[in-house]
Amino acid sequence: MSPPAKRSLVILYGIGGLSDVGRHAILAALEKPEVSKITVITEHPEKLDEKKWESHGEKSNPFNNPEFAPRLTMVKVEGSWKKPQDNFATHFAGADAVISCLGHRQPGIQNKELLKKGLIACDGNKQVIQAMKEAKVERAVVISSMGLKGDDGAWPHWAAKVLKYMLKTVARKARKDLEAMEALYLESPLDYLFVRPVGISEEREPVGTYFVQDPGNKKEVVGGDTAKIDVARFMVEQALNPTFHKTSKVVGSEPGSPM
Repeated sequence: MSPPAKRSLVILYGIGGLSDVGRHAILAALEKPEVSKITVITEHPEKLDEKKWESHGEKSNPFNNPEFAPRLTMVKVEGSWKKPQDNFATHFAGADAVISCLGHRQPGIQNKELLKKGLIACDGNKQVIQAMKEAKVERAVVISSMGLKGDDGAWPHWAAKVLKYMLKTVARKARKDLEAMEALYLESPLDYLFVRPVGISEEREPVGTYFVQDPGNKKEVVGGDTAKIDVARFMVEQALNPTFHKTSKVVGSEPGSPM
């Protein structure tokens, strides 16, 4: 029997709650022995040195682990995502899929770094999409949010109304950035999946699985207290073994679990 084919992923992350899922996606990809190459692209490689990644437990920089280091390549974004990156498509060559976690839905007033760096979901993914087309990579699994244009009823939970209100008021700039990002993928030829995690938590202990909302099922509604690494595992699985195409999916904790 021939050995399984080796796989290659590109993972992007920024700063902010949703973007943190990208950092966890690196760890989730390293759990897969078939993934032999992971190219990490970010403005913030120093974030991997933080002991706590705003999630359950402490995480250490995987690039410092001699077991993982041969499978990892770091690409630091120079300057702003508004500036085209030189030879950007070369980092995507040979990849099976891209996991993009550049967006966030946090009001900038809560995070001085976000105020300084600005919104990057649209600008960053514009370059990602172009690089994917040039490198002939078709699959993109992209972090996004509930409460955006066109996703009414996707999560039939009372908290969805609260989130939608926040995105229309204190987080309206983040909402517009995420909506503009989604429009880019909708207009592209790529096979995309928008992942909309609900209630990703800094304190939630991972359970090793994830639950996908059926928008037509109002009796089994996924919970809104989800570990970021569990969302990341869903994204990695969908990158390697796609089952949802050109659509969006809400991911949360076990139906019936508390917020």
